[in-house]
Amino acid sequence: MGTQTSLQKPYVITIACTKGGSAKSTNAANIGAFCADHGLKTLLIDTDTQPTLTSYYSLSQAAPGGLHEFLTYRDIDPAHIISKTTIENLDLIQSNDPSNNVSQMLRNAPDGAIRLKHLLKNIKGYDVIIIDTRGTRDITVDMSVLVADMLFCPILPHILSAKEFIRGTIGMYQDLQAFESFGVSLPPLKAVANCVDNTNDVKFVTEQLHNLFATSFDDNKAFLDFNIPAHVAYREAATYSKPVYRHSPAEYPVIQTLCSLLLPQYRHLFQKRNMR
Repeated sequence: MGTQTSLQKPYVITIACTKGGSAKSTNAANIGAFCADHGLKTLLIDTDTQPTLTSYYSLSQAAPGGLHEFLTYRDIDPAHIISKTTIENLDLIQSNDPSNNVSQMLRNAPDGAIRLKHLLKNIKGYDVIIIDTRGTRDITVDMSVLVADMLFCPILPHILSAKEFIRGTIGMYQDLQAFESFGVSLPPLKAVANCVDNTNDVKFVTEQLHNLFATSFDDNKAFLDFNIPAHVAYREAATYSKPVYRHSPAEYPVIQTLCSLLLPQYRHLFQKRNMR
């Protein structure tokens, strides 16, 4: 059972990084399942035209529509747009726009960048909503950031990926600050080094990122003192359509810590070990 009451709004986490291949979808799948396994009614929204998150988990009930109907036709009927995964408490709005028509429509719409913000107000009954985005700058990424309570950015600890994060993701965030003049607050940004191994190169890049965040960015942007390891279990879990902590219990503390950092208001739930 979820914990939400009618007086609460869902907490929205958008996962974004303008560098492709940073495991955004894998993180969305694992965070979403962990929240669901700990009693939080959770909704995944896949906004990527390459629907990795949509394909991650098996469905027990597939809705006839998805993101296209939700954004283009403003269809907010759960029976039309929300599918149910085989994991209890975990639902999904599938990406069903392979031709990228939604982006074109939003670019031409007066409310394009803020449409998702208004539509999500009509989606009831969830404690947590997790939005997965594409690995390039696009209006669908902009709208996903503008609706978020938290912007989570996994960064590959390689020098080119780090440079692209600064140029692309931080540049996007700074561009979106223009919306603050219209009363739209930007979410705090939390970044984490993802797929970390013990090589000297990775250690060097990670140290440089820590220094950059400490000296060049304001308090609204943080580079977490926490790493997601480069373990084969993450790839294996995706192959078997399972959360990584179910596939490999050794990864349970990693996802537990990550979810506690992103959702400290639910830390008390995450402390109860639960692997269904």
